[in-house]
Amino acid sequence: MRKGGFTLIEILIAIFILGIVLTTVYASYTGTFRIIRDTSYDAEIYGMARSTLDRMARDLQSATPYRGAFTFTAKPYNIGNREFMRLTFRSTAHVAFGEQELPAGIAVIEYSVDEGTEKEGYTLSRSDSLFRDPAKEEAPAGGYLLCDQVENLTYLFYDETGKKHKTWDSGGNDGAQKMKAPAAVAMRLAFVNKADRERPHLFMTRVRLPFSRQEAP
Repeated sequence: MRKGGFTLIEILIAIFILGIVLTTVYASYTGTFRIIRDTSYDAEIYGMARSTLDRMARDLQSATPYRGAFTFTAKPYNIGNREFMRLTFRSTAHVAFGEQELPAGIAVIEYSVDEGTEKEGYTLSRSDSLFRDPAKEEAPAGGYLLCDQVENLTYLFYDETGKKHKTWDSGGNDGAQKMKAPAAVAMRLAFVNKADRERPHLFMTRVRLPFSRQEAP
């Protein structure tokens, strides 16, 4: 009969088994936490996409003429080596943020993408100003932040015949665009995918504008 105690081999085996158990438990917990974190991020992205595209659709569907013509422009600009589109149009979907601001009226709404500062990707902002002439006055600084972590935002504009346009200028000489708004606007909004930057979260919608030109009296 041996004396009480463990041999060195038994201690090493016990340590080895304990290491396997702890490794398995750690892997299980980290996997669970990663799934929770990814699910939370996906829910945040889907929520931002839904609210952003809903706001943009409401604004576009309320596009309206002013003094016999539509103001609707979509012009490209660059942030570094990336090209984005600045979308400007008149709409009755005015949102008043201040107590001194009129609650309703024809507003000039502008959507623009800016470089993000706190998170990956870019930010999308909406400015809304009553009685502004976009041909003479710049949009007010700041604007309302709609969403961040934007990877890309592109538009396609459809005229009355169904022809696609990458840009739009109601103040230009193109007969399909002059003094008109598009008949429909397709939007592709992509958000940063932290798990795979090459495969962003993509959301698409197409909005039909009820009125795209001023009818002759």
